[in-house]
Amino acid sequence: MTIWISFIIFVTILLALDLLVFNRNAHVISTKEATKYTILWVSIALAFTSVIYLIYNGSYIANPEGLSANKASIKYITGYLIELSLSIDNIFVIAIIFKSFAIEQRYQHRVLFWGIVGALIFRAAMIFFGVALIREIDWMTYIFGAFLLYTAFKMLVSKDDDFNPKESVIYKLARRWFPVTDRIEGQDL
Repeated sequence: MTIWISFIIFVTILLALDLLVFNRNAHVISTKEATKYTILWVSIALAFTSVIYLIYNGSYIANPEGLSANKASIKYITGYLIELSLSIDNIFVIAIIFKSFAIEQRYQHRVLFWGIVGALIFRAAMIFFGVALIREIDWMTYIFGAFLLYTAFKMLVSKDDDFNPKESVIYKLARRWFPVTDRIEGQDL
């Protein structure tokens, strides 16, 4: 558990550095700046391979699959590269969201940052509660599978109409429960 807590603290420190030091003031991020930060973050992610190697080489965690340090490192790099390539489609979704809500370029980093933090929190909660449900109720995987099939079917038959997020149920609920404005009021929360 110590390793997981250390990892979460390390990621939290990196996120705080990104928001509170590197991007303290709202500004338009140039291609040159974006390239520098991309190289920095990808380098950190790839350097983490050495941490994986050391953890598996020193047997600091449970290793039920009996992975060698080399195989664990290769699995990490493979997973990282797959996730990196799969995240490309998110760029288009993010661009649509920014356009729909008319987010100025200088505020896009902060909006994206908090969106990613929110997604991480909700993903962790969904995984935690999903695993708990599956462990307690054997047939829950069928419910989850049916939901995925239903979602896929809805995506397949849906028309390519322009989506207006301001008309969505989630947006309307958020306006009812949280202080939401329909204009940009700076970068402060």
